[in-house]
Amino acid sequence: MNIVNAASALHLLFSASLLWVVPSQHLFLADMVAFPVSLFLLVREIASKWSIATAIERLRRHSIEICIDDAQSESSSRESSISGAVNRRIKHHEHLDLSQYKPLPEKAAVLLTKASRDGHKRLSLFNALLLLADLVMFIMCLDFVYRPLLTPGLDLFIFRPGHVSHNSAKLHIRYPDGGDLELRYKELGSDWIPARNVPWESAGVFEPPTNATDFTMTTALMNLQPSTKYIVALHCRQPTLHSQTALLSSLEFKTAPIPGDPAHLRFATGSCIKPNFPYRPTLSPDIRGFASILDHSDDLDMIVFLGDFIYADLPLYFGSTVEDYRRLYRQVYRTKSAYRLVRKVPMIHVYDDHEIMNNWHAGDAPPMGSALAAYNEYNGLANPPSPTNRAYYNFTYGDIAFYAWDTRRYRSRWETENEVGRSRATMLGKEQKVHFTQWLAAVNHTAAVKFVISSVPLTFGWSNEDSSQDTWRGYPTERAEILELTRHVPNLFFLSGDRHEMAAVELPSGNMEFSTSPISQFTFPLVGQFRANMTGETTLHHRRPGHVKYGILDVDTRSGPVPRVTYNLYTTDVHQGKQPAWTYEAKCSAWR
Repeated sequence: MNIVNAASALHLLFSASLLWVVPSQHLFLADMVAFPVSLFLLVREIASKWSIATAIERLRRHSIEICIDDAQSESSSRESSISGAVNRRIKHHEHLDLSQYKPLPEKAAVLLTKASRDGHKRLSLFNALLLLADLVMFIMCLDFVYRPLLTPGLDLFIFRPGHVSHNSAKLHIRYPDGGDLELRYKELGSDWIPARNVPWESAGVFEPPTNATDFTMTTALMNLQPSTKYIVALHCRQPTLHSQTALLSSLEFKTAPIPGDPAHLRFATGSCIKPNFPYRPTLSPDIRGFASILDHSDDLDMIVFLGDFIYADLPLYFGSTVEDYRRLYRQVYRTKSAYRLVRKVPMIHVYDDHEIMNNWHAGDAPPMGSALAAYNEYNGLANPPSPTNRAYYNFTYGDIAFYAWDTRRYRSRWETENEVGRSRATMLGKEQKVHFTQWLAAVNHTAAVKFVISSVPLTFGWSNEDSSQDTWRGYPTERAEILELTRHVPNLFFLSGDRHEMAAVELPSGNMEFSTSPISQFTFPLVGQFRANMTGETTLHHRRPGHVKYGILDVDTRSGPVPRVTYNLYTTDVHQGKQPAWTYEAKCSAWR
């Protein structure tokens, strides 16, 4: 393999890895260097071969002798020197004095010329195809990386339900076209058909959102009935682009049961999405994991998204302004599967590092302000109510309780190789830990099942350098304190993501953790450092392969003092995501 082919192969390897293996910034930057080098060498090679072919054609026209006759041994030395001289002059494009060579027989000249021309054509065709492959791959890389800039989604329209409680429903809206907005709603029958003689009620008229919030707003319907189905319609009093009528869009949802009542809840969970990864050339990028979840969405009550809804730093960090982050949220919401899924199923969120920057542990330092502003505009404000200016929160669905941690904003800065610092390190911060402890005491004997949501896993199974700092493995003292508290709380489960793998682990406290990711992102099918059955842990299941992995939990507390909790793992690598790849029935206990 010559240097030209090696340069092209290297560029194609970088491009393919970026598009279909891992969308790394390092790969993208390496590809930006490899492509111009490969392009230069290929163009020079093609030009050189065509120049040689042209020179040979000139030799044929003047009948230059450059072959050697074995039968004429006495002239072999002279003819070799002639051939070498001609080749050297052709190579350096020197002028040939045609008078010093004897003419070839016509037939020999024709055969020599045809063989040379055919060989150069084959080489030139190969190089031309290689050049075309380089160009196509480079264009696809540019499309994948710069799509948010090329199609920023400024005209994006969003109308989706956020958190739905027993008596209220948050609604997230993005409407850039102007005009006052009005919400109207009414009850639906048990079969999702509007009840007869039930009039529409108005939830009020709102001024349109402005550019200050990227044309987003979050409002709430209040005084709803528990366990009741509703339809809500969004109207515009001055319609412009989306419709020539007042109705912009409508959606349906069902309110939660009364807090403390037995309930049946079915919800999906997972983290980490990147539109159009693995890459496909298309004008309409999609999120394959959301498309798969849609297949099971008819009976889902909600989706708990565990972080990395956007990747601000992969494959390229565009900047630290609020608009740089908003653009990425718009890219997600404008995909066809996201548009359908978030209108159909309420989705609540926690954020993780890639909503800010990889492995974030610097508190409120820039660009945290910009990142958190964009997160709140698109995801955070539609979550359940939380303490003022905080991203952690708790809520209930009947007698099923949830607590969602903020694992980024309050964590200590890493104390590398410092055991004293590691022993004092905190991920939750003092205020959040106190809030969580109070919640834990309150729900211990009032909720049949409890879920604690953490963007990063508690298991020590992931033990590489990154996870040793970024997950709960890097905060061992606080983790031990928390597990000592949850040890005495029946039917408590941890939900986490982040690692682009799936693991179901019984922690030292006896609590189960379901860590599930990615919903639609890269994974490493052949490498990884998960260690099963770490000290005090029992690994029930681990799965590394699969660009699409998510869990669906079915929780039923209606059957008596012992609730039923079932976890189902779905991946498109098994049954195309239509059936579970793994199912686990949790061992629950009587809780009162």
